[in-house]
Amino acid sequence: LSRKHIMESIDKTLKRVGTDYLDIYFCHRFDPATPVEETARAMDDLVRKGKILYWGTSEWTGAQLRQAAAACDRRNLYFPQVEQPQYNLLSRAKFEADVAPVCNDLGMGTVVWSPLASGVLTGKYDRGIPGDSRLARMDWLRDGLYTEEKLARVRAFGERVTNLGVSRTQLALAWAASHPTVSSVILGATSLEQLAENLSALTVRLPDDLRPELDKIFPA
Repeated sequence: LSRKHIMESIDKTLKRVGTDYLDIYFCHRFDPATPVEETARAMDDLVRKGKILYWGTSEWTGAQLRQAAAACDRRNLYFPQVEQPQYNLLSRAKFEADVAPVCNDLGMGTVVWSPLASGVLTGKYDRGIPGDSRLARMDWLRDGLYTEEKLARVRAFGERVTNLGVSRTQLALAWAASHPTVSSVILGATSLEQLAENLSALTVRLPDDLRPELDKIFPA
């Protein structure tokens, strides 16, 4: 996230995408080797040059977001508008205890990634790992998600969903999107059928008595 790399990357990106500007430009992962004020100044320059409209962060901690806020306040720079954290029923602690409260204090939105825990929450892996699946290809994902403890929670989730008239996919997406700090969720559908199922989560309303049950199955 040094000034040099940001300036080089934006021009390459605009050329590759074939557009004059980006609506939003994310600083993906905090860069401990670069002063946060240097990153904020570079992003501010991109806004003022019209190459981006807004900038955001991804996978930053609450403390790092506060560092950025302080730097922007000191120098009257454009402040990041959105954070992109991981958030799903199996990954709650960092977002709920650290990131969401800070984003709320700073007036930032969040666009969460992996709301389905790479498909684990859908039940796709209840009976093993399909050969063409993401977990079959990525060791680090498999090691973190494919544990008997987590699979047992997902199966219990599936049993609870049975009588609600919605799929596990729809309920998991609706749950993530219902957090008051979440602006949107990032989807990863690989077919039109999956996309249609995912988008139908917009119509799902979580019963009041369901949240405490999900908290027991997936404690934060």
